[in-house]
Amino acid sequence: MSYKVLLLFSSSELGGTEKSLTRMSSIPSNVDYYHATLDGEGPWCEWVRKLGFFPLVLGRSNKNKKNKKIGIGKIFSLVSYVKKKKIDIIYVCGFRAALILRFVKVFLPKVKLVQGIRWNPNSKSLLDYVFRFVERYLFRLVDKYIANSEAAAETLFVRCKIPKEKIKVIYNGISSNQQKIIPLNKRPLEVLTVANINPRKGHAEYLKVIKIVLAKIPNVKFIFVGRDDMKNKIQEIAIKEKLSGAIKFEGFQKNVSKYFERARVFALPSLWGEGCPTSIIESYTWGVPVVAYKIDGISELIENEVDGFLVKLMDHENFAYNIISLLNDVNLSLDYGQKGKKKVKENFLLEKCSEEHVKCFQNLN
Repeated sequence: MSYKVLLLFSSSELGGTEKSLTRMSSIPSNVDYYHATLDGEGPWCEWVRKLGFFPLVLGRSNKNKKNKKIGIGKIFSLVSYVKKKKIDIIYVCGFRAALILRFVKVFLPKVKLVQGIRWNPNSKSLLDYVFRFVERYLFRLVDKYIANSEAAAETLFVRCKIPKEKIKVIYNGISSNQQKIIPLNKRPLEVLTVANINPRKGHAEYLKVIKIVLAKIPNVKFIFVGRDDMKNKIQEIAIKEKLSGAIKFEGFQKNVSKYFERARVFALPSLWGEGCPTSIIESYTWGVPVVAYKIDGISELIENEVDGFLVKLMDHENFAYNIISLLNDVNLSLDYGQKGKKKVKENFLLEKCSEEHVKCFQNLN
């Protein structure tokens, strides 16, 4: 039996969630995926068209700014589209959009609602608090939750009181890297971080780590790739701490392969709210070892001192020491990187991610 699934995002930004699920939807299966955003035109729209899809863009752009409001007109357009295309399942990512769609279901009684949980909503932030409160009382209006980490699934079960049978864990997937990889010992001394610059990702605190590393290896460069949501605050701190010469801010990049191709070490200093970071999986496909804090779903990707380092949260000294160890010991880096690459092939390919989604959709009936 074939299914028609509408993959619906609340945003048209091009982040890990949008990339991972859209790529997954391109894998041939008995599921026909349609794509939509409640936002206006954005980077995701342009990117998804290059993949050969024709996304439904429900929002309007105004002077190059996305329309973040979810108005009644968007909802009616969405309902009309779902009926016209005879969609069987709406797979929604984005808390606001998922909340609204629960009440839209009255107009779509035969359509199943699947909610993607792409982070661990276990923090003390206002967003996570509201999320947990809403889900505890309205989970019955959702047919299935797909979390991309066991940590997030545990939060849904323990803190939101959602029955386990409503929750499915499916890790992110990535394409197998068929490109020729430059050996680590022939790469420049670069430590890469791919993450949008916002407080949750820990860039400000990471500057303390960088300072420690530079005291031991003065010629190392730190590369930051990602959208700046903090209005140059990190750049200002870097200048104040006399670190700007060692850090390159590359901004948002649609294709980050060239950065992984050069990297000796990948560092993810996120402080909370991580599910299954695609950046870690992508790092492993390039044979690059990873250092990250032991939080949320990150612990499910990295095996400490086997294919990377897991560090106690806010332990700047140990975070820096592990980066230094990997930069100084190429054989250790090679070993960790190759083990990470093997792990991806066994557990985190797009084909497996697609298969798990198909099974999940089949079990909804």
